[in-house]
Amino acid sequence: MLLIYLLILVASLIGLMAVFPQATAKLAINAERSRSGLTYKTVVIDDETWHYLEGGPADAEVLLLLHGFGGDKDNWTRFSKYLTGSYRVIAPDLPGFGYSTKHADWDYSMPPQRSRVNGFAKALGLEQFHIAGNSMGGYLATVYSHKYPVQVRSLALFNNAGINAPNESDMQRLVAKGENPLIADSLAGYDELLEFVAYKKIFLPWPVRGVFARGTMRQAELNRTIFDSIQDDLSSGLESVLVDIEKPVLILWGEYDRVLDVSSVDVMKPLLPQAEVIVMKDTGHLPMIERPADTAEHYLKFMENN
Repeated sequence: MLLIYLLILVASLIGLMAVFPQATAKLAINAERSRSGLTYKTVVIDDETWHYLEGGPADAEVLLLLHGFGGDKDNWTRFSKYLTGSYRVIAPDLPGFGYSTKHADWDYSMPPQRSRVNGFAKALGLEQFHIAGNSMGGYLATVYSHKYPVQVRSLALFNNAGINAPNESDMQRLVAKGENPLIADSLAGYDELLEFVAYKKIFLPWPVRGVFARGTMRQAELNRTIFDSIQDDLSSGLESVLVDIEKPVLILWGEYDRVLDVSSVDVMKPLLPQAEVIVMKDTGHLPMIERPADTAEHYLKFMENN
């Protein structure tokens, strides 16, 4: 009899998820944030609403986390679980992504995005903080550190864009042929995107996958516009900036990154002699999502040493 009741309960839950996928996905996302000690917040700056996650002691050192192209604030949720006990973690949706208002006519290249992030930091009263970024967010974190060195205490780069790598990546080869694996406009394309960015395909429970996929599909056209506007930034440009950065730096890369080739590290090391360099095995483009505990462990050791 107990087995029958359990089967009925499971069937009922599946039915509810099928009927209310958006609500079910929201519950799952909120539960993940809660487990990581994060709270969803907003702040209005120049009539634009910024959406962000925050967690950790209010009086602790601040970690500002910047997601990559096509990502959002929740790219950092699982990673943050290991940090909010000791640090005040803040992860915003960058303009053009996540819940932010979409402006097709905005310039999303790095200089204006840097200014917008600076406005966000000022609005939250962040005078000094550690900054970390993945992919496009790593590029943005670097140019931010260069422009505002007094604010930044340390810089962590996870598979950052902006380096003219010796070895061409799979993404570069595809983009040269007119294909962009980072932009999905169908459910099949979304599954291919998940496979492309990770060494092992990222698991997303149903119906979260469907909700995320539809959100990505709605964003496809704007993503094309943003990608084109930042193409020069993403392909090269950081080398001349890196030599001026004197802060502690962590360079962390996934060994099997198909988006930005790991040979980028060989370019960066002589330009940042103070940097700690870690290449993670069995990892792709999103180490903080693929292996959040291991990535956080590396980051915490870096923070303790600096």
